[in-house]
Amino acid sequence: MDAGSIVDVKQAVAKARDYLKAVFSDEQISELRLEEVEFDKRDDAWLITFGLLRPGSENLARFGAVPGGTMLNRTYKVVRIPNDENELPSIKIRELAEE
Repeated sequence: MDAGSIVDVKQAVAKARDYLKAVFSDEQISELRLEEVEFDKRDDAWLITFGLLRPGSENLARFGAVPGGTMLNRTYKVVRIPNDENELPSIKIRELAEE
């Protein structure tokens, strides 16, 4: 972590979780899990990866249905929390390596 960092790791994770929940508030996401945390010194921002279950048709055999018949799939999102409070956070899809 940069010594001049405005946001510490716990604050960054809390901000990222709140931001992700707000952006996806119209979807029924569940099992939001913290996966990775990294401070990018070049970008002066926290990169925080969450795994979550979302309604969808991918990975049906892996996760199946929940009560009511909705199919879920696990996706991963990277939330960027800038150290500069004047910058907006962002969310990107975390691509997984093929096995």
